[in-house]
Amino acid sequence: MWTYYRNGVVPKRNKQKLENEVVNLPPISNGKSAILDPHTKGQTTARRLQERFLGARHRAVRKKKNSVGHRLAPLSRVSVETELEITAHLKYHLHQRHSKGITQDSSLEEKGAVVFSTKTVFFKNQVSSNSPPRVLLRSLVPLEEKEKGEKEDEQEEEKKEGVVIVQNASSCTDEAPDGQGSLSEGPFRAADVHDKQRFDEGDPKLQHHSSPNTLNDDSVSSFHIKERRFMIYLCGGYKDTIPECSALMESVYPRLYLHCKQRGYDFRMIDLRAGLGDHVSDHHDLTEVHMETLRRCQETEGPDFFVFTGQKHEIRSLPDTIPQADFEAILKLVERSKKKLSRRPSDMAVDSQSSIGTGDSRSFVLDKELILSEETEPSQSSAVMSENSISSCSMSDGDETQLARSWMDYDQDSTLLQTWYKLDKNTVPAVYRLLPVSTHHPDFLSRDGHRRKLGRKAWRSSCVKLWNVLWRSGPEAIGEEAACRLLRTALDWEVEQGLGGKQPPEEYSHCYKRIITDLLFNLKNEYASHFIDLHKGRPEINQTLHQAQQRFIRNIHLKLRHTNIHETNVSWGRKGLSAKHNRSHQFYVDRLCSHFQRTVTASLNRFMQVRQAKGSFDMQRKDVSRLRVEEEIRRHVRFGKTLAQGYVFRQDFLMEVKHVLQASLSSQNAVLLLGELGSGKSTTLAKLAQLIPTWIPGDATVLTCFVGLTSESRNVRLLLQTLCLQLANIYSLKTEISESLSELSSQLCSLLGLVTEDRPLTLVLDGLDNLSEEHEADLSWLSNILLPNVFTVLSAGTQSKCAQILQSQVKVAVLPLPALHRDEIASGLASRLASDFRQLNESQWSFLFQSCLSCPSPLYLNLAYVETRQWRSFTPKESLDIPTDPNQLFVSILVRLEREQGPCLVRRLALLVSLSCSGVTEEELLVLLGRDGNVTREMAALHHQTLPVSEYSPVPYAFVARLLHNLKDYISEVESDGTWVLRWTHAEFGYVVLQRYAPTEDSIKAVHADFADYFNGNVPNSQVFQPLAWIRKEKGRRCYEFNLRKLHCLPHHYIHSGQIIPLLTRCLFNYEFLLHKLWGLSVGHVEEDLKAAVIPDKELLDVKLLEQVLCLSHSVLLNDPCQLASQLLGRLERIISQDKPVTPGDPRRYSFLHDLLAQCKRSSLPVLVPSYTCLLPPGGLTHTLLSGHMSVVTALAHGRHHMVSCSSDGLLNLWRLDEQTRPVRSIPRAHGPAVDWAADSLTLCLDDSVLVLQMGHCLQVREVDSGKVLYTEKESLDVPVVTSACDGRLLVVFYDGSHMVKVLDLVASCSLLCCVDLALEFEPIHKDQSILVSRHSVKDFVLFAYRDGGEAAIFNAKGGVVSSTLKAQHPAASIQAVEISSQYLLLFCRYPYKRHSEIIHIELFSTATFQYLRSILGCSQDYISQVTIAGGGSHIVAFCPAPRSSTTEIIIWNLETEDHKHIARFPGLLAYGVCSDLRYCVGFCAGEQFLRMWNLGSRINDQTLTYNVHKAHSDGTAEIVTMQRYPRYVVCRSTRPGTVRLWNVARTRFKGRPVQVEHGLFSSADIALVRDLKLYILSDRGITNFTDAPSSVYQTLLVYDLLKKSYIKKQTGLFIFPCPRQDYRLLEGEILLGLSETRDHLILWDLDSGYIKGRIKTSYKETLLSSMDRDSQITSSKEKTGLVMPWDRRTETQTAKRRRREREVKREKDEQQRLEREKFNSIDQYLLSGDERVVICSYFAHHLNVFSVVSEEHLHTLEDRWSLLSLRTAAITHTGGHLVVSNYSEDQHAPYLSLWDTQQGTVRKRLKNEPGICCIAISDDACRVVFGISGFNKLKVWEPFRRKHKTISGYGSLNLNWSSLLFITEGQSKAVLLSDEVSMWDLDNGTLLSFFTPDSKIQTISLLGPNNDTLLLGFSDISTLITMTVSQQNALNTKSSTVHGKDLFGESSSSEDDEETNKN
Repeated sequence: MWTYYRNGVVPKRNKQKLENEVVNLPPISNGKSAILDPHTKGQTTARRLQERFLGARHRAVRKKKNSVGHRLAPLSRVSVETELEITAHLKYHLHQRHSKGITQDSSLEEKGAVVFSTKTVFFKNQVSSNSPPRVLLRSLVPLEEKEKGEKEDEQEEEKKEGVVIVQNASSCTDEAPDGQGSLSEGPFRAADVHDKQRFDEGDPKLQHHSSPNTLNDDSVSSFHIKERRFMIYLCGGYKDTIPECSALMESVYPRLYLHCKQRGYDFRMIDLRAGLGDHVSDHHDLTEVHMETLRRCQETEGPDFFVFTGQKHEIRSLPDTIPQADFEAILKLVERSKKKLSRRPSDMAVDSQSSIGTGDSRSFVLDKELILSEETEPSQSSAVMSENSISSCSMSDGDETQLARSWMDYDQDSTLLQTWYKLDKNTVPAVYRLLPVSTHHPDFLSRDGHRRKLGRKAWRSSCVKLWNVLWRSGPEAIGEEAACRLLRTALDWEVEQGLGGKQPPEEYSHCYKRIITDLLFNLKNEYASHFIDLHKGRPEINQTLHQAQQRFIRNIHLKLRHTNIHETNVSWGRKGLSAKHNRSHQFYVDRLCSHFQRTVTASLNRFMQVRQAKGSFDMQRKDVSRLRVEEEIRRHVRFGKTLAQGYVFRQDFLMEVKHVLQASLSSQNAVLLLGELGSGKSTTLAKLAQLIPTWIPGDATVLTCFVGLTSESRNVRLLLQTLCLQLANIYSLKTEISESLSELSSQLCSLLGLVTEDRPLTLVLDGLDNLSEEHEADLSWLSNILLPNVFTVLSAGTQSKCAQILQSQVKVAVLPLPALHRDEIASGLASRLASDFRQLNESQWSFLFQSCLSCPSPLYLNLAYVETRQWRSFTPKESLDIPTDPNQLFVSILVRLEREQGPCLVRRLALLVSLSCSGVTEEELLVLLGRDGNVTREMAALHHQTLPVSEYSPVPYAFVARLLHNLKDYISEVESDGTWVLRWTHAEFGYVVLQRYAPTEDSIKAVHADFADYFNGNVPNSQVFQPLAWIRKEKGRRCYEFNLRKLHCLPHHYIHSGQIIPLLTRCLFNYEFLLHKLWGLSVGHVEEDLKAAVIPDKELLDVKLLEQVLCLSHSVLLNDPCQLASQLLGRLERIISQDKPVTPGDPRRYSFLHDLLAQCKRSSLPVLVPSYTCLLPPGGLTHTLLSGHMSVVTALAHGRHHMVSCSSDGLLNLWRLDEQTRPVRSIPRAHGPAVDWAADSLTLCLDDSVLVLQMGHCLQVREVDSGKVLYTEKESLDVPVVTSACDGRLLVVFYDGSHMVKVLDLVASCSLLCCVDLALEFEPIHKDQSILVSRHSVKDFVLFAYRDGGEAAIFNAKGGVVSSTLKAQHPAASIQAVEISSQYLLLFCRYPYKRHSEIIHIELFSTATFQYLRSILGCSQDYISQVTIAGGGSHIVAFCPAPRSSTTEIIIWNLETEDHKHIARFPGLLAYGVCSDLRYCVGFCAGEQFLRMWNLGSRINDQTLTYNVHKAHSDGTAEIVTMQRYPRYVVCRSTRPGTVRLWNVARTRFKGRPVQVEHGLFSSADIALVRDLKLYILSDRGITNFTDAPSSVYQTLLVYDLLKKSYIKKQTGLFIFPCPRQDYRLLEGEILLGLSETRDHLILWDLDSGYIKGRIKTSYKETLLSSMDRDSQITSSKEKTGLVMPWDRRTETQTAKRRRREREVKREKDEQQRLEREKFNSIDQYLLSGDERVVICSYFAHHLNVFSVVSEEHLHTLEDRWSLLSLRTAAITHTGGHLVVSNYSEDQHAPYLSLWDTQQGTVRKRLKNEPGICCIAISDDACRVVFGISGFNKLKVWEPFRRKHKTISGYGSLNLNWSSLLFITEGQSKAVLLSDEVSMWDLDNGTLLSFFTPDSKIQTISLLGPNNDTLLLGFSDISTLITMTVSQQNALNTKSSTVHGKDLFGESSSSEDDEETNKN
């Protein structure tokens, strides 16, 4: 026989090999050159082939072969390589001849002719990719004729041979691939590519259309982007390779899945044979499903095909279709054989008819010679069935003979062929099609499992008979090659496609070959038939099948390099090959799995493009979010391109849209397209997106969004976010996009305001009725985007609620989509038939056409045509039925599938797709189908599938794949949440499914509950398949790939299944879930879930409180979600700790928050968690963000009806004050020479029609409506301060720094009324913001005053004079603000109050008489910055920013009741605020792009907010002192003088309250020092007289014992010189270290005796000075050579040289003297070592001095001639042995970081070029130095003795400055940084671990514990000491390391602490 070889030459084999031995061959290159390669090693193959086969002799041999038959070919006499060479050569020339023959027949096809007959409608002009016949025709498109000049009879013969090839290929179309190169390589593949190019060029609809102005990909190549997924197809036998494939799916698949998911890739491994015994199906489509799945795998990158083979051959199968010529040739041969043997045909007719059907296969006997001869076997044939089908013949290896075939046998063959194959003329060319199994075996689809089993058995019998007929008659009738291809098995097709689909195959394919070496000795074993082909009932090898398997393996060797073929020998064991029963087999399987995993992993890594983790978590998150949005945009662009390419209908309608769109330019209406389901709205809008740039003048831009394409696009909030990001990119704006829907609406409006006439913009939004229920599908924002130069095109369903809302609330021009015309329907159907190479008879065409006319929509046309693919030319007319409604048509499809594949399976799958969240993945389908009891029972009954295939796919994937294949026109696969999901192509199909299968609410909830259970982790290996995130470690840092699928779907299904309590416990109050959702998505998604968590008739207090916390922490969590634990604990710890049952058995107020906070302390991330509440707690008045600016807001003002704001880019927004506060519009920009200013202040005048802008020393007046500049004043000497009078008609301008006042008449075009100089009795001291002016006025009166003065004045704007002067009621008053209401003149005065405090008095004067009326008291906590009148003059609102705590309070006074409230407090410093109505209090903080709005009216009657003078003043913590002897106690000195608090940091009960509080112990003039629970107070500061000049000294020492709570000592007569507090250090033994009066030396005072113990002074040595002189001389010589140039030296005289040297010596002496004088500088600063033994002092000089505290000696002087040494950026080791200091070298002009050895006085190491060092820390052994770089926000780690240093990037909000503090903790492995925020860094791995953002300022920090692992924080506005530690995931009870020692202050020693600790 001929062995087929793919396009290559077999190299000459080694002579030492046996003659018939099969060898592994290298890959063969494609193309013709490979066959005729003259450079092949060994004997020249081309020469031998030319001698044997070329020329006339070759043709003679072929004629002889065709006439005599394949049995005459003496192939047994040639070697294997010769046989392969012959096969390759003949195969190539057969393809060439086929190409030439077909070219002539294809002329009609190229002309695109359409032929109509009386009974058929025939179209043939192009090829489709759906029907199997046209696939192979497409693969066999003829090549150009390359050999000319041959004889005419030879051309005819070659043409005939070519037709044979075509028929053979077509005969296997049902099992062939649909794509390119599906049959073979070489000429076949080349022809396929050529045909595809010709096909694409000939179809104008497939031309790529794009507009350069449309936001899209740059090139067509980007249209097909690389999918981030891998798919591997496992191919093997149905029985013999089960152990290998099962082991791979069970053990390797999860590991590979995890490996890919950790790197952001999706992964699938598919085994379609798992769980199946054969590939039998009713419509014989399982092979097509195999090939379609394989092609899907090959569309991905990476390895995609793995074949497993043993010693058993594949089950044989029948061709689904046979070309008409082939079938008739076979039938003719059978009839001819029958006629030859016929003697009495009339007598045999009855018997022959009765023997057809389901008779026993034993009645068909094969010719032994035909079967056993190797020459007659097909090279790649599937000459095999299972052991059940081998019974059709009796074969042996001996000389046994068979009975000759009779006339009746051939008659049965003929009848069998005509019974199962029918001529189908609907396919072009016509084919004979295999009928469905149920046609003659109706029990095949029976609902009864037993009857179905009998039906399958009957079909197997018929199948064997049919296959034998084709095998006996095929080679002689149509040729051996064609017969072989006709009878190919599914495995043959898979190997052909798998090894030939992608080149080179070695990159993508592998083969695992397993040989059981002793199988021949175990043939009698009952399991032997599973691993080798045996004769039925006999332990003998079926040589035919065995040889066929050997040829199959040989074919793999020819196609695949030997390096990719992995062969393993195993021995027979119990049950054959069973890893469960044989240890050797288990070892084999494990080794196979290990090798498979290594191979696939290495290949995947080559194709992966893994995003490297750079920066901190917050920076990584921003990058991932940006990439996710960009991919979302590209996905919409690609989808639009795809739809636009298929647009063919409604060309006239496009012109109508064009006219309406152009008319909307003036009317500013949106264009709304309305249409029913499937009317083509999306396709029409996609086409419009391409055409609109050509319709609109200018450089037009089109933004397109198809709502519902992705899960993100269905959420209106995410939709607006995507649009805003696109607009920001278009206009190159670097702005932060908000997360709130209202803010996004305003931002979108502001961004659209940037659109200009020369660059118009079009928004195309399709399917707005697909918006999800989040935010109730809000469409109010659409009315705001109808702006000039912005075109809007929308679409929605005709009857949808969305369409009604749009028509009622938005200005739209409605255009209904017209129905399709008759001509469009006819042309559409005709083009589809032509593309599929199909035709319909007249009745079928008429029926289809009429059905489409009854429902003229594109969707119905497509679905109806797809349904006609089931029609055959022999289909009875009465069987034609197409419902005239898309929904009913879909129902009919479901009914048919229920009958074929089982109702339970179809029902369950349809419901899963319909009720899924944005689609369902195949993994979810397999698991959830297997969990349905009805499905498993149905499979057990109908398919006898009782055991699950694997724990990951309990249902065989083949069943699901076949069902999805049948629904491929109704289900689409899209990418969503990082994976690929299946969903209905139209949402309406989902509604149809719910109406049919889930009519009740309970049935729907049950499916949602199953989904929720799946995503909750109730799956095998849930940590692999359904974790919250896949984590990989990379260079010491953890990289997260979040499971967005779970984060989205789990809350969704809990909500829709009504499981609110599980939703709360497992999602919303599950810390890990919240953390990952905030991190992987955003805080907005969590807020949406919280709003949906509603239980009817029950208020969930936990949910309400959590919503408030997220609102307060919104900005923090948006930037860094990893702070969730610290934010929750910092706000809720006090509330939850106080939430205790009133009596035992009572429920707690909060049911879920207790567990949530306990989980926060065991976070999976290292998080800094506070011990107690240190942030603003929930329950206060929150603000609403108002977006409308793209840059920082700089000014704000309110008028009578409107408010105006300005940003740094000069944009002015006008706001309307109502419930929907939003920008009304932007004020037009200034025209002409005027420029847009970033105003410092704004003023609205003249009934909001005129706007006054002040920026610096400039002033500008504009019209609000037109933006016209009315008046400009530039560069005045002083800063103007503006207000208005006479109801805004007069503009009054004061000047800060002078007495001048100008009055302008705004009505009279800003004419100057007067300009006067004012004089008051109080002469002010002018400074910045020294003048105070009222924003309101009464008549023409304006109130003004000078800050800190005692009087105010009333200025008459009309007269230009001061009408009256108002004096404060006490001389100590200091005016802070002035304002005017309709009844009162208000002076806000600050008075001294008690001791160390102040209070605000509001003094009221009458506006009529200017007389004092009364005063209103404030409280001691009011720090007024700005005041305004609200509530029509009834209330005063004051804004009080406190720089000390970095917070702002809004306080309010009622002028009638004198009620005073602190109504709101928030982090940040308010820059400006306005409040004309208590409902709309608006302000902005410095550096923010948005405004904040408070509704003060909602809390105006809340009496809990009332403050008075008696309310305790809140204070902060100024200093934290740890006790060395008592490590569990910490003493905190308050910011209030005299207050000290003692804390027990080891007791949980005392984490929020101090053990002891002492007040009034000292005053602000005293110095208080703490050591070992004793307070040392230096007081009684007086003047000493024993010195020449009187000096101030502390004369009294008070010692207060905190343990005894009393003073234990008072010592007077001391003379301790006063210093700044930080210059005093209290040492061991009651020794006080301080500075002398002149700060030239250190003094040690003995506090026990009160006398000076010693003085530490400098003592410079001569050796140091002499060494310095030598260094100076060396340096001087260097300077000398450096200053004199060579040309100067040559011309220099001796006198000039002497003078130059004298000048240099003098300059050097002066320098030395200057350095010597620096020795006597005073001490600037000193550092004390941790053990208090070494002190280092700096002197504003080039040296430092090292002293010993113990010996009081001067140890060393650290000198650097060229650097000024300072200790402000320096650090010392614990023992004082090393000092690291930052300095700048004046000689090198470079900054240095120097490490000094203080014991030797030398520099050990230096790090050059390190500028901007602002903070330094050093380890105890000086092996590691950490320092921060100001401006770059980075930390650097320097290991000086290892010569290593690295940089750690900071987080986004890090602000390193000179006040930052840095510490090294935990044995040099960690670092703690305080720089506005507290952060912890991993120095070993070079990463940021965590940081904590406080609401207020952290005043002080200290470290506690043996490893300094506990942080002690003191805040500026709260007195509570906060301990902060790093969370520990596995620690149930995290105890502090400071628990040593005993309780000294009577704390409880019961087990109460332990109980509370366990609870928390």
